[in-house]
Amino acid sequence: MSRHPQLDVCCLLGDPVAGNPTQYMLEKAFSAASLDWRFLTFEVSAVDFEGALRGARIFGFRGVMLAPPHRGRVLPLLEQVTEAARISGQVNCIHQRDGQLRGHNTEGQALRRLAEGMMSLTGSSAVILGSGRLARSIAAELALAGVSEMTFVCVDPDEAAPLVESLQKQTSLTSCRVEPWPQEGRLNVADMRGLLINATPVGRNDPDALLPVDVESLPSGMVVADVVYNPPQTALIRAAKQRGLGVVDGLKLLVEQAAVAFEIWTGQTADREAMRDAVEEFLVL
Repeated sequence: MSRHPQLDVCCLLGDPVAGNPTQYMLEKAFSAASLDWRFLTFEVSAVDFEGALRGARIFGFRGVMLAPPHRGRVLPLLEQVTEAARISGQVNCIHQRDGQLRGHNTEGQALRRLAEGMMSLTGSSAVILGSGRLARSIAAELALAGVSEMTFVCVDPDEAAPLVESLQKQTSLTSCRVEPWPQEGRLNVADMRGLLINATPVGRNDPDALLPVDVESLPSGMVVADVVYNPPQTALIRAAKQRGLGVVDGLKLLVEQAAVAFEIWTGQTADREAMRDAVEEFLVL
């Protein structure tokens, strides 16, 4: 049996994978680029993950996307990882080349790219709501991109402590701190500048869910991002748009992180419009 497939193949490994739009979105991207590539989705438990990744390597899969719970567990199985992936401890995209597996985190890269289209990150500040997987991925990429001050707002400040320590040791951040999630009232946002990012699930499937942020008090020139993609127009994004602030909605972020993976694997530019149309069709948005 041949070690490598006749077709170029990529896949998604996760548990669960039901309702994940990655395959549909990337198949549309391959088609738009006239690439005879295939994308497969496999539901793989944590127990079976190492064997599944070994199989992807043996069969010569060009790329692998990782869904929870595998993103924080894969680093010891890879020959190479990007600096941001190493700092965050999170890999969601693997590229196989010459039998070597290289881990990337395209979620952080996606947010950085989209933000850089609206502002200069060098010397700026970022306030990140949450300290989980997405917050870690985004924080590492922004710190490496030149953000100088970073604040995490989270329910359990102790959860963010290892990330803060890692960022302080491995990046050039001049300030990195944690604030508790407000139990009453709202965050003091009058002195914020740069980026405000919701990296929590607040707002998922609830367009009216509110965060403890008075968007009306945000300074002009802020860029507001929300990782929630369903609905794409969360209460935070709607309020920021009404203020005339720069926004990155979760659907745009979802498309961009997959587009970055596509470009890593293929070396070609992804058709983001076709990919967004695919996600909207898949999610019936």
